[in-house]
Amino acid sequence: MNYKIRKISDTSKVLLLDFFKVAYPDRYKNLNDHWKWYYRLGYNSFEPIIIEVDSRIIGMAGLIPSKLKFNNKVTEAIWFTDFFVLKEYRDKGYGSILTKEWMKICPTQITFCNNESLRVFKKFAWKSNKETYRNIKPINLFGMVPFIKNLTLNLNKNKSNKTFNPKRIENSDITKLCVLENKKKLNANLFSIVHDEGWFKWRLLNCPYKSNIYLFEINEDVIIGNIFKYKNLKRLNVIYSHISDPNNREIYNLIIDWSLSNKIDFLWYINNQENIFFKEQKILSRLFEKRINFACWSNDEIIFSNLEKGLSNSHGGDSDIDSILFQDQ
Repeated sequence: MNYKIRKISDTSKVLLLDFFKVAYPDRYKNLNDHWKWYYRLGYNSFEPIIIEVDSRIIGMAGLIPSKLKFNNKVTEAIWFTDFFVLKEYRDKGYGSILTKEWMKICPTQITFCNNESLRVFKKFAWKSNKETYRNIKPINLFGMVPFIKNLTLNLNKNKSNKTFNPKRIENSDITKLCVLENKKKLNANLFSIVHDEGWFKWRLLNCPYKSNIYLFEINEDVIIGNIFKYKNLKRLNVIYSHISDPNNREIYNLIIDWSLSNKIDFLWYINNQENIFFKEQKILSRLFEKRINFACWSNDEIIFSNLEKGLSNSHGGDSDIDSILFQDQ
């Protein structure tokens, strides 16, 4: 079996674009222009790898470098993302080769993945759980049905007398966010993602589409979302939050009211052990809720045994789980 493994930065840009077009047809323009930002190149030495056969890229294992914290100890980790092997090269062992090479990059790895990828990871002794949920909260239920989109069915009765105007993210906000993050009380029994100044600058200020990122704030409660239109639906993706009192629903209700006034069709967010966002009726919650596979591996047994419990503060913006934001760009 003749193949070559390369770092993405050592790869022909022409071959890379050809691969992106086939592997990610809805995102290839964005990836071609912004993969260095998307995979956070330059943060450290970790970067995605590709597998090449007969001068053609036939697969890629992407990554996003990150930091995890547990018991006040910080651990370097990488998110496994954009794992893809061209259809005609599947079931030939290339996926396992790519995974094995990828696992050499960093001692600790995490991912949100589909069942097909999870099947490959489990061959390499990865562990997983389904304690994380992707949720959709309809704002206008009719808005999600194309031929009756102009009608309105409001299921949210949270009207407030307060006015609420989000703002686009600015440099000055980063310092404030760092202060709030240091105040955050996290579950001591779970790993948490480190949202430090470097993370905020990368994810918010350096984002190629930061003009779509809005900061919703009331007192010390903050929710940051990316407003995005795709297939004629306008959505707000929650990519970061700091909530001082989870039982105080004021900021959530104000966001719903604002979304109604600004023709947002639905809100998209991640719920896990610590993040419980917009409460929904049980029937609707089940209808618009999806369990997500969280999988992990570490060559450190102590880290591994604790990491398999999941993450306390994951959001869509920490991994590739919100990659739909960059479709058709």
